[in-house]
Amino acid sequence: MTNIDDLFKKNKRLRIIPEEFIEKLPAVQRNQFYILNRLIKEAELNGESFTASKTNYNLIEKIREALREDLLSGDYKEAVKVFSNEFKKQIESNDKYFTKISDDYTGLAGEEAVKIIQRQTVQNLIQDTITKDFLNPVEGVLNSAISSGAGFTETLKNLNEFIEGNEETAGGIARWAKQLAHDSFANADRAYGNSVSDELELEFYLYAGDEIQTTRCFCLERYGKFYHWKEIAEWGRGENVGDCGFPWAGMNRDTNEDTIFNYAGGYGCLHTIAGVSIFDVPEDVVRRNVENGNYKPSKYEDEVFNL
Repeated sequence: MTNIDDLFKKNKRLRIIPEEFIEKLPAVQRNQFYILNRLIKEAELNGESFTASKTNYNLIEKIREALREDLLSGDYKEAVKVFSNEFKKQIESNDKYFTKISDDYTGLAGEEAVKIIQRQTVQNLIQDTITKDFLNPVEGVLNSAISSGAGFTETLKNLNEFIEGNEETAGGIARWAKQLAHDSFANADRAYGNSVSDELELEFYLYAGDEIQTTRCFCLERYGKFYHWKEIAEWGRGENVGDCGFPWAGMNRDTNEDTIFNYAGGYGCLHTIAGVSIFDVPEDVVRRNVENGNYKPSKYEDEVFNL
C-alpha cells in the first residue's frame, strides 16, 4: 500500500465516523418525544385547549428538565462519548500515515489543537447547542401554546415534527448535529495534519477525501489533485480560484490564506488538504511549481525529477 493509499483510507473516516454518530440520533429523538408525550398528559385543558394556568407553566419546566436529564444520562450521552473518543483514533490514523513519509516525525505536533476542537464539540453537543437549538425551541412551542390557548392535539403534532422530524426534515437534534459532527471532526483532522505538515516542512499537499453526492464545485475542481502550499494560500486570498468564484458556495466566512488549510471547501466539507512527501507528487506538479517560482528543489530532487 502506498502512502497515498494510507491517506485516502484515513480520510474515509471523515465521512464514516460522523455518520455513525448521526445514525444513533433518530432513536434518541424518539425517546425524547416519548418522554414529552408522557408528561404533557398532565396538562390542564379547557376542552381540547391548553389553559394559561400555573400548573401548565410549571409543567413546561418539568418537561424541559426531563428531556435534559435524558440527554445527559442516556443513549445520547453515550453516543457523544463514543464520537468524542474517535478524535484520538483519528490522531492515531494520522500518525500511521506521517510515520511512513518521514523519519523525522515525532507524533507530538497538533494534539492540543485537536483537544481544543474536541472539547468545544462535546460542549456544543451536550450543553450549548442542545440548549439553544433544541430545548429552548421546545420550551418556546409549549409557552406559546399555553399562553394562546392552542389546541392540545395540534401542539403535540407540531412538537412531534420538530423533535422527530418528517419525510422532508430531520429531527430537532439531528438537524444541527449533522453539520456540527462533520465539521468538527474534519476540522480537527485538518488542524492536526497541518500542524504536522508544518513541523515536517512539507511543501506539497493533496486535496484528498471522499467524493460524495453533495460535493460542491470548489472541491470537485480540486479533489485528488496535488498543489504547492503557496497555490492553496492563493485560494484563501481569492486568487486563482477557478470557475467556482470567490466566495465559493459553502465557503467558511473566516477563510483566508492561513485558515483555508483547516477549512478547505468550507461548511460540511469532508475533504482535507493533506501534506505529502514530494516523492508522492506527480512530476508535472513539481515542475509547474519550480517554473512559477513556488518551489526550489534540492540537488537530489532535481536529479530525481529531471528538472
